[in-house]
Amino acid sequence: MKSLLTPLMCALLAAPAFAQEKPDTDKRIAELERRLNAMSQELETQKTGAAMPAAAEEGRFGLAPSASKVYGVPSGLSIGGYGEFLYQNFESKLQDGSKAPRETGLDALRLVLYTGYKFNEHIVFNSEIEFEHGGYSDESKAGEAKVEFAYLDFLINKAVNVRAGMMLLPVGFINELHEPPAFLGAQRPLVERRIIPSTWHENGVGIHGELAGNLSYRLFLVNGMNANPDEETGHEGFTGASIKGGRQFGKEAQANSLAWTGRLDWAPMPGATLGFSFYRGNSNPVDGAEALVTTLWDIHAEYRASGLQLRGLFSRITNSEAGVAALPATGDGFQTGTRQFGGYLEAGYDVLRGSGKQALIPFVRYERLNSQQRVVDGVTPDLANDVTVKTYGVSYKPIPNVAMKADWNQIENRARTGRSQFNVGLGFYF
Repeated sequence: MKSLLTPLMCALLAAPAFAQEKPDTDKRIAELERRLNAMSQELETQKTGAAMPAAAEEGRFGLAPSASKVYGVPSGLSIGGYGEFLYQNFESKLQDGSKAPRETGLDALRLVLYTGYKFNEHIVFNSEIEFEHGGYSDESKAGEAKVEFAYLDFLINKAVNVRAGMMLLPVGFINELHEPPAFLGAQRPLVERRIIPSTWHENGVGIHGELAGNLSYRLFLVNGMNANPDEETGHEGFTGASIKGGRQFGKEAQANSLAWTGRLDWAPMPGATLGFSFYRGNSNPVDGAEALVTTLWDIHAEYRASGLQLRGLFSRITNSEAGVAALPATGDGFQTGTRQFGGYLEAGYDVLRGSGKQALIPFVRYERLNSQQRVVDGVTPDLANDVTVKTYGVSYKPIPNVAMKADWNQIENRARTGRSQFNVGLGFYF
């Protein structure tokens, strides 16, 4: 601050003499006033603290604008984040017509802080700290506080960069781009919660970059999943409904077996994306145990232009039959599907296109998934895991960073126990 006070005082003292000695006093005094105002604003900024730059409208390296904010600052600290609130009202009848207890919920679903530090043009630290369901405390044990990613990026050139630490796996649409304004609907698609278990993050190292021909890629080596439950640590393991309980989240993760995960996207024209992603690793990391090889892949496509938003994804999981059969027959992991699939189609249109930064997007989504398409001998598939979801909703954005959403999920399954629900969501990022 002292460095700015000295020239400011000199300018104030020199102003009267300068005005008397020069003929064109009005213009010169106006210029002095302009400079003094600029220096005053700079002083005020130093007093109150420099404001963080706003998140860009486009993200970088596969992350959302808020999550990749640190890459855009000249140097030093960057802070961003997002929040999400969800209201749910479940129908009082199941699909088969039987009554269900009245159930509604209002949840402070997520509050996230992104903190990053740009050491220089080539070394960047980025992290996400998330509080779910109001945050964990002794009085609210159902809440969670966790690190979703924390990594160092070594930026070498456009084509090859190195990332190491805890990172998001580059699978599907939602796992990397999960900020509420980034997707339509009050909730993330069911396919990208059960089949692709978003949000999914593990420890590892890998490379990422952009190639000629509008291609971008990410390729990481990470700790694998763990299909085995553990009551002591609360690790869930695989179940008949989903493999999501096998995620280790980088928490004292068993790493006897490592896994590969990667992604390749192509942008053939502005607004269009075609891509493929995968994960492959042993999900039974216990020494001497039968390997349970889990392979997940998806193909995805998206088009956004002239107010139209189209998105489609199909994903398949295979778990090696011998590996699943070797799990305890009385455990939930034995129920895991050796073949699973899920996919969805989604379409929305911004009826306020061209009216400025506001957006009003009615949308529809159709989802189909089955987590027990094929099972090992001795297991009878649960027909409730063969699910169809039809979603009809609307998303309103007064500005691009804020979204208010309402939708209706018509949920059906082959066991006829599906239960539809009405949802309202509020989300933002900065």
